[in-house]
Amino acid sequence: MHDTLKNDFLDDIVLTAINDLLEQWKKEGLSDSEIIKKLDGCDFQGAYEHLTKAVREDSFSFFKEHMYEIAMEEKANAGEFIARQEQSWGKCFAASQTMYTMAVESAQEYSKFVSDNAGAQIVKEKQFTMLVLQHIHGRACQEFLEILYMLRLGFADGAYARWRSMFELCCNAKFIVTYGEQTAKKYYEQSDTEDQKYTWAAGVTCNSGKKLVKKPSFNDIQDNCDIDPDWKKQYKLACLVTHGSPQGTFKRLANGPGTNCIPVGHSNYGIAMPAVQSAISLLWISHLFLNLFPTAEFLSRILLMQDWLEYLRGQYEETEKQLFGETPESSDENK
Repeated sequence: MHDTLKNDFLDDIVLTAINDLLEQWKKEGLSDSEIIKKLDGCDFQGAYEHLTKAVREDSFSFFKEHMYEIAMEEKANAGEFIARQEQSWGKCFAASQTMYTMAVESAQEYSKFVSDNAGAQIVKEKQFTMLVLQHIHGRACQEFLEILYMLRLGFADGAYARWRSMFELCCNAKFIVTYGEQTAKKYYEQSDTEDQKYTWAAGVTCNSGKKLVKKPSFNDIQDNCDIDPDWKKQYKLACLVTHGSPQGTFKRLANGPGTNCIPVGHSNYGIAMPAVQSAISLLWISHLFLNLFPTAEFLSRILLMQDWLEYLRGQYEETEKQLFGETPESSDENK
């Protein structure tokens, strides 16, 4: 005999009503054949539809009437989580916020410095590279801040998916700096088209001697921007988190080590990895931008951010160890 689901409450209501009706007919003295005839004439499908419609309308009215109470309760729960999150990770988040400020202020001052002090001919020779790096750096700063806010709210997987975009921006910027002004010009000009491919990189003859085909892929960009191969593993992991993969579904960063739960909201797990990797990416793109026209002052800014990155990394690693000990994020599994 096959197992079946138990009746839900609507089924129970209908069955109870039918049983009550049968008992009433029996009390009235109806024969079995008369009862069967009456049952044949009953519109049970219509009754179900009427009942489900009534329940749906009642539920809709309830949620509409109480939606502000529900929202406020959820907001209160989120506030409690954020307070706990700040207690645990507050020093780390402050370090991230400070690094964001360093990057933004340095970019603003550098842009003004170049505008005021660089010769017209020098700027003209790299005008598209400067323009592209300004915008890529600005976008990376915004994404870094988005990642920080998601981490404060306990959404490590969303933060790591956003880091994926930061990493792509850094690789694009490195490729553009490596292969020059015409590549930057093509990148900029493609912004006014609907082309979402890496067409802007087509035709570039790489340092290896390879000439990129008409439709380069992001792998071509990665392979020709001089990055540590381990970053490709991290990028692959971020792709799994971003897309609807089995790994991204069952091995989410927000799922605690050794647990088999289904995270549906805020989580304290998985915070350190996207925080540290986004900080590394912010330093990378800042180095590319602030070093386009090298100066001693802005070299010192880059070195300052490099020192701060090590401080930030230490804060996150120490906090993660205090909270969880050895975790999947800090093990060799994802490196």
